[in-house]
Order: sequence, then structure tokens, then C-alpha cells
Amino acid sequence: MATSKDHADGALGGPVRSRRMLLAGAAGGLGVLTAEALARPAPAAAANGDNLVLGSTSNTESSVTEITNTTDGGLVLLCFSTGSGVGVSGQSDSSVGTVGNSASGAGVGGSGITGTGVVGVSGSTLSAVGSLGDPHGVHGITSSPSGAGVLGENDSGGNGVYGHANNSSASGVYGQNDGTGFGVAGRAISGTGVFGDSADGVGVWASSQNATALKVTGKAHFSRSGKLVIAAGKTSATKTAVALSSASLVLVTPQNDVSGVAVRSAVPDVAAGSFTVHLAKAVSKKVTVGWFVVN
Repeated sequence: MATSKDHADGALGGPVRSRRMLLAGAAGGLGVLTAEALARPAPAAAANGDNLVLGSTSNTESSVTEITNTTDGGLVLLCFSTGSGVGVSGQSDSSVGTVGNSASGAGVGGSGITGTGVVGVSGSTLSAVGSLGDPHGVHGITSSPSGAGVLGENDSGGNGVYGHANNSSASGVYGQNDGTGFGVAGRAISGTGVFGDSADGVGVWASSQNATALKVTGKAHFSRSGKLVIAAGKTSATKTAVALSSASLVLVTPQNDVSGVAVRSAVPDVAAGSFTVHLAKAVSKKVTVGWFVVN
């Protein structure tokens, strides 16, 4: 026999449900809401003490994150980029974007199988890196007229930039300018601007196909030049300790005005490393001649 409660439930148009059935239905609805929330992408973020969230640009911190690999010779962090993307990018508002330090090895190393090993860009966007297909070890780019594409400094007495090559067709350091400026320029406040040295080859080679090979502005000093004095009453004098070859030319000219003086010859002695200047006749005053050796 139906009770009044049963009739009331039936008047609502629905079946009679127990308390247990209502709780089960609520739990099921909560499960559906949870699944939908998990399916939707939520804003990703991480802070101090949190795990790193992949695919997020909101991984912020207020202290240094340090990763240590205790395996000798092992990598600490390995990053891959598909296609022409960048593997690792470091940026800074006002300081250095990426810094590498090493106690005994290279602070930063770059290797490219067919591309550039290390690229440095200043005053431009990082997208310029993707267009570099040249196989250089280091490639520096700047869009600033007062900046340097590559800058080397040494505060401890060594070289700022060092270039080395071991072949017969290239250069240890090579500079090229496609405009009207200098291919290679050197400047020193009180020292030597550009220095070239070779034990058995050419120290400095100047070459131009259609213009001036060597241009000197200012004084020029040559080690194989000087003055030689021929004493009064003598007809010759010899200059020793001069490097000569079979192609050497000895040029001499009087440096003081002595009546009747005339230089007859300047005879080199390659084996002895000397040359002798002869006058046409002996004169009553000493004669000073300037000499210059070519080749």
C-alpha cells in the first residue's frame, strides 16, 4: 500500500530515489567535471620550488636554478631543436645573454657540421641566426656602426684575438672589406700598429693588381740604410755587418758638399756581408755618404 510520501514523489514525475542513489549520482557528476577540467589546457606556471613546466613561458624564479651531473664527462643539459630552430637561447635586458665558464677547458664551445659553430648577434633579432649557413667556427654580427662583430680583449698581457692556420693557401687572420675601407687595420697609442714577422718568409707582403701596393704616410725606417764616412785623404770606406744577397742593390749618395768629390762605385761582398764605397779621387775633407740596400 502506497504511503503519502510515495504519492508525493510520484507527483513530481520521477522515480523514487534513495539517499545512496543521490550521493552516487553527485559523485559521478563530479567525475565528469574533473575530466573536462583535465582536458582543457590550463595556464602553465612554475615558481621557486615547483617543477619545470614544459611549453610554458611563465617559469619564473627569484633565485638561481642549479643542475649538477656528478658523472665525470657527462652532459648536464641537452637541448634539441627541429629543423632551423635554435637549441638554446640566452637573453638579458642589459647584460650578457649567455655566459660559459670552465676551470681548465673552454668556457663556451660551438660545433657545426655544415653550419656555423657559434653565432653572435648584436642590434638585431635572433632570426638572423637561421639564415647563416656558412661553416664558420665563430660568426659575429652587429648592426651598430660603432660596434664590432667580434671583439676580443685581454687584461693580463696576452693577445686579444689570436688566429692560427697550418696550410699554404689560407691565413691565420684574414680581413676583407667590400667597400673602400681597410681590410685589416691595426692601431697602437705608442706601440706598433701592425706587426708582421717571418723567420724564413716574407714578414709583410703588399700587393695590388691595379693600384698602389705600399703607401707610407709619415717617416719610413729601413734597417739596411745609414751613413758611411770616408776619411780625408782616403778614396774608400767599407760598411760591415749588412745582410746581403746576390740580388742586393747598394745605393749611395754624398751627404755633404765637398768640391771635386764623386762616387765611383759601391761594391757588395755577399759572403762577407759588407760593401765598399769608392771615390773617384782622394779629397782633403771627409766625405759622408748615405747608403740604402734594396733586395
